[in-house]
Amino acid sequence: MTAVGHPAIAVRGLSHSVRTGTRETRILHELELEVGHGQSVALIGRSGSGKSTLLNLISGLEPIRSGEVWLDGEAISHLGDSQRTRRRGRDIGFIHQAFNLIPTLSVGDNICLPLALAGTDTHERQDRLHQLLDVIGLGGRDNDYPDQLSGGEQQRVAIARALIHRPALILADEPTGNLDAQSGRKVLALLTDLVEQEGSALLLVTHSLEVAAVADRVVVLEQAGIRPIRRDELNHSSAW
Repeated sequence: MTAVGHPAIAVRGLSHSVRTGTRETRILHELELEVGHGQSVALIGRSGSGKSTLLNLISGLEPIRSGEVWLDGEAISHLGDSQRTRRRGRDIGFIHQAFNLIPTLSVGDNICLPLALAGTDTHERQDRLHQLLDVIGLGGRDNDYPDQLSGGEQQRVAIARALIHRPALILADEPTGNLDAQSGRKVLALLTDLVEQEGSALLLVTHSLEVAAVADRVVVLEQAGIRPIRRDELNHSSAW
């Protein structure tokens, strides 16, 4: 359930460094970012600029040591590992470039996994599953397995899995990177439509200018931090 009056995600003064031996390398420096409910934001930047690291910090996959992350009005910056895991399972849907479907589980079981882990009633799981299967164009395919699907179909299953528990925030890391152009466009249209319908926020990491263009806003991650970028600036830049 979303918190009224709060952005889905708010990043405040977020910094991150990696230590190798005695050397410390700064990856992120005092980042500021907000994404509202029902809004999609594309994050672009050079390779190695820290885009995936930022998603990992927001999702709680890595601990936050400097700065704050607020999810739906609640600070998650100082939560312990188990608390971050619970919060991630409840309020965040993560879509990976590599789909990350479990090959030994059916399409239905892959999609329902977040609900099963949360202990949601079986009948409710099935109701939500069949609604989503129809929306993603895979009605009647719940008993199939991932190796029976095309790449585009597998990514649609991954999107459904990320959305089935109705999270406040969807994080997508290069979600069309392993797809052909036509499948990628279909997946993007599905993703943005579903996010708008569910009122979730979408933070989308991409190197593709075409992918970034579908978002409501585009921001670029640079050494100095995050800044908004105009459409004309996006179309005439080779920085990503």
